[in-house]
Amino acid sequence: MIIMSTRYVLPTTSKLIFAPIGDIHHNAPGFDRDRFVDSIQWLSDTSKRLDRKVIVPLMGDELELLSGSERRSYRASGLHGSTRAWMEQRMMEDLLKLYADLIPIKHLIPHVIAGNHNFTFQESSVKTSKKYIGKSVSQVIAEMIGVPCLGICGVHVLELTQSERSTASFPFKIFMHHGFGVASSKAASIRQLIALKEKFPMCNLYIMGHNHVKIGTTTEGIDFRKNTRSGAWEMCDVVQGFVRSASFLKGYVEGEYVDDDTGSYVEQKCLVPAGLGIVTANLRWKQKRDSDGHLRYTGFQLHTQE
Repeated sequence: MIIMSTRYVLPTTSKLIFAPIGDIHHNAPGFDRDRFVDSIQWLSDTSKRLDRKVIVPLMGDELELLSGSERRSYRASGLHGSTRAWMEQRMMEDLLKLYADLIPIKHLIPHVIAGNHNFTFQESSVKTSKKYIGKSVSQVIAEMIGVPCLGICGVHVLELTQSERSTASFPFKIFMHHGFGVASSKAASIRQLIALKEKFPMCNLYIMGHNHVKIGTTTEGIDFRKNTRSGAWEMCDVVQGFVRSASFLKGYVEGEYVDDDTGSYVEQKCLVPAGLGIVTANLRWKQKRDSDGHLRYTGFQLHTQE
């Protein structure tokens, strides 16, 4: 597991918005392009506000590629080199179209999480992808944007500070996993997401994708911390956030069937309709006024929004 850390300035007058995007399936027949473009524009516009900061983790499955079982079949298929080259050329074309749409928010993306739909380039005869031989599509996306690819799961620690001159920083720990399993109902998805806390109990925010179910919720608890001014131990709130990024792949489309006459896998299995769009987690400094009237910042306020 890769752990990355970033020193991040969050002024006391600003709100930090985490807006993970995953399961875009940018080249799929059911891709909701209008919603995706609108979401990119909203993120770009919001990031330009003086009282807003925006972070957009990419959570995997940006393109409609091969699943794990399909990748194994592909390697064993014995396809001609020209056929493999044609497939990789098409993947590269789709990848460049995705990148073009992401350019307005490129500077807001800190890392890429790999999805279960992926592919590794291997054909030297394709000029556009030749330099990426041995790299997965997730790694290529990260390289194009200029950020690390963390694999299917990873941790990002934000060392939050209130100004460029401040020497004090406060860690905000984010655990991310593309997702796993077949939980398709909202109740099952929430249980799966909150269960991450049993394995990684001390994170502030947990983010998953994969099953196209929108979730934004928090759990609250109490901790005990020492007041550095008075030396007394005090109770303090502990809020942990849980976000399951939505999708931009429509499972049911009125007036048509998706993919072919057998329908999409959502239709075949009669799954819950996909949750489309963006889910956010929103962070501010928590304020508290001492008995002597001085304003202190005592941790974070965190809430989620579907």
